[in-house]
Amino acid sequence: MRRKAVAFFIFLSIFLIHCPNVIAQDFNTDYVVEYFPQEIGSGISTHVKLSSTITNLRSDIVVKKIALSFPKSFIIRNAVAADDKGAIEPEITRENNQNTVTIELGDPNIGRDSTNTFKLEFDQEKLFEINGNIWEVIIPTIDRDARRNYKVVLHLPRTTDKKISIAKPKPDDIRQNEIVWNNVTDKTIYAVIGDKQYYRLKLNYHLKNPKLVPVYTDVAFPPDTLYQKVYLTSLNALPSKTMTDEDGNFLARYILKPNQNLEISYEGLAEIDTKPRDDVRPVIAGMFENQKSYLLTAEKYWILDNAGIASDLKDSRAIYEYVTDKLRYNYEELNNKNLKRMGANKALQFPDKAVCMEFSDLFIALAREKGIYSREVEGYGFSHDQTIRPISLISDILHSWPEYYDTKASLWVPMDPTWENTSGIDYYSSFDLNHITFAIHGKRADYPWPAGMYKTENSKDVIVSAADRKPNEKIEINLDSPALPDNLIDEKVTESKVTIKNNGNIFLWNVAVEMKASGVLVSPDKIIVPMIAPMEKKEISYQLAADKENRKKKASIDIFVMGNKLYRKNFTIVPYYYEYVMKGFIALSVIVVLLLIFKISLWQNKLKP
Repeated sequence: MRRKAVAFFIFLSIFLIHCPNVIAQDFNTDYVVEYFPQEIGSGISTHVKLSSTITNLRSDIVVKKIALSFPKSFIIRNAVAADDKGAIEPEITRENNQNTVTIELGDPNIGRDSTNTFKLEFDQEKLFEINGNIWEVIIPTIDRDARRNYKVVLHLPRTTDKKISIAKPKPDDIRQNEIVWNNVTDKTIYAVIGDKQYYRLKLNYHLKNPKLVPVYTDVAFPPDTLYQKVYLTSLNALPSKTMTDEDGNFLARYILKPNQNLEISYEGLAEIDTKPRDDVRPVIAGMFENQKSYLLTAEKYWILDNAGIASDLKDSRAIYEYVTDKLRYNYEELNNKNLKRMGANKALQFPDKAVCMEFSDLFIALAREKGIYSREVEGYGFSHDQTIRPISLISDILHSWPEYYDTKASLWVPMDPTWENTSGIDYYSSFDLNHITFAIHGKRADYPWPAGMYKTENSKDVIVSAADRKPNEKIEINLDSPALPDNLIDEKVTESKVTIKNNGNIFLWNVAVEMKASGVLVSPDKIIVPMIAPMEKKEISYQLAADKENRKKKASIDIFVMGNKLYRKNFTIVPYYYEYVMKGFIALSVIVVLLLIFKISLWQNKLKP
């Protein structure tokens, strides 16, 4: 599979004497590169130690000069070098978007199987990035043609409690704060230090009703997912209702008057996790059973005229690699204000015109053709470098990526073929903490719209910034229950309802509603509400019937939500005939009143002259 890496490797040049026609197989090079990051102020400075042993495989050659080239963005300071004979003054040059360190050996050893060793140390800035609550690093590796054995060691500071959570490729060894990779073949090593990330979200939605009648519009706020927990911190305009759809989207409904414009300002925080959330996982698996009916449909943008191209693609990995290799990201489209979504068919016709949408659409079309449940996620990709991880999508700086459902593990697996294509980093085997979900598209390819797509003019509607901590959880449930009568008939089942509303700032999962009764039977006595979004209401129906085996004149019911008692009602159980007596009494009373009215009317008529 072809992977594109953007100038992210250390390139070794070796200059030789005594023999002009020398190839790399005429000597062996072994490397150990160690990184010592240290947090200083608001950034991280990294001390790097590189040591190399060069073994001559011929008697007529000798290594005289070594040059190491780094990407220009990797600022190098305080470089010192030495060989077997003592200190060497390294030469640093900056040109052609590269920093080059050249070392000339003083008196190299000559002869077959002779070795020469050199060491280089320097301080490097902007290698590690502090991204809110995590550290993130992309380490360039030495070009494979220029080395035999290669070892990379990352030494985390002993003063930090952060641990490595994501590593691509997977380390060969982790011992406390020391992480080791041996003979890496990838062009980069990507690592995340810290297991959670927090992002502040400021989202604007511009709604307009040009009609002469009221209309309603549903907008999508960022939802909770397997890997994302959302905190709602402020909302300037309250919706008439909120709800979640089949895909788990968080929808807020706004009713617009004729010719009304409405500006909605949403602020929140997204907590992104490296592992599936235990509290959410069973609910998501249950939702999938209802989603299966449409997750294999050839929906708009996910249609293939030539379905035969999928015949040789056996699984999700093969499809992912095909998409990553087939399409090429077109950076010129980043600034195209008229960018239109092509869909899977046109992506195959114009593979050089692809952006993130085409990578996602082609994967989903191929996956569904092969019977693999899949969907698209639109949201935000947090990126420090758009050359490595581009994030443009139609209307605002958004990003798109696909997910497939792993039926054996019973969970959704996100991936990003776009970013692997542009960075060379593996986004299939594991994900990262830089993807924030705004909308999920499983049933429909283009609905609901994510934040950033509700525009009436050219405006900046999506602002995302990394944070180092999350806000406090506010868990508040209100309960509204229709008033039960003071008397319950012992031979009659009484129907009732209770409505719970989430007035907190987070999604609530597996909400237990329990009915505890005395002197009366209640059914059901416990209900689990799988998911309830902020501001959302859920209505629950239940029945009450007298306990004939332990009949009491007095009875009561208590309603608990999430273990807290929110409602209590006392009432009296009366015999079944009480109802008939009461009805008869009422009927008799009505008759008596009518007779009295009739007699009074007759009496009044007799008094008339």
